[in-house]
Amino acid sequence: MSELSMEWWVAQSPERVFAAIEDPFQMRRWYGAVPGGQRLGEEGAAESGEPFRVNVLDAKGVLRSQTGRILKVFPGRGFLMELAWDGGELGSETTRLSFGLEPSGEGTRIEVRQGPFSSPELVEAYRAYWEANVGRLLRVASGEAVPCFEEFWEESGGYVEPLGLAAYTVLAGMKAAGVPPETLAQLEETLYTHLARVPEETAGVLGAVLRERLRGTLPGGG
Repeated sequence: MSELSMEWWVAQSPERVFAAIEDPFQMRRWYGAVPGGQRLGEEGAAESGEPFRVNVLDAKGVLRSQTGRILKVFPGRGFLMELAWDGGELGSETTRLSFGLEPSGEGTRIEVRQGPFSSPELVEAYRAYWEANVGRLLRVASGEAVPCFEEFWEESGGYVEPLGLAAYTVLAGMKAAGVPPETLAQLEETLYTHLARVPEETAGVLGAVLRERLRGTLPGGG
């Protein structure tokens, strides 16, 4: 049986890093997604002792779920939990995780200890998993607006037609790129004013083109 041990350093206090763990709106920006995948959402309460489930899409677009339970919380200093996946590269065995935060100079040392694992392959799979997750945590703790699938999904809920979704995607991308709010507002007004005038038949054809381009299954597709 093997165990995993990893450490990072971040130039923020343990309290600031813990805030990115404790606040669900910050946590969903960094926790859960496998490398190359996206976190879709969480079910249950991630409070101490309560079971929860995090649903993700892996890099191949396969739906995966992590189940877990917080065993103990150390305010400002980390937590203990147990977790398991429903298969894939991360296996299905239940392991125990210690996630610790310790003051270090003018920042924080983050320590991850997890195990036991039945194979070296699982150790390396989880090593890649935590490199991706803690990498995002470091960015969130430093104040970076890490892109979040859940937030974009919620914001785009009112855009049901393909052209509307395409317009939303462009606007969200420009916002993330730092386009001034007044410019975004003008562009949004222009887009939706004119999209509303597109004939229904044309909108249907353009929507079909967009869907097939995204799928990339037709000759000459993306």
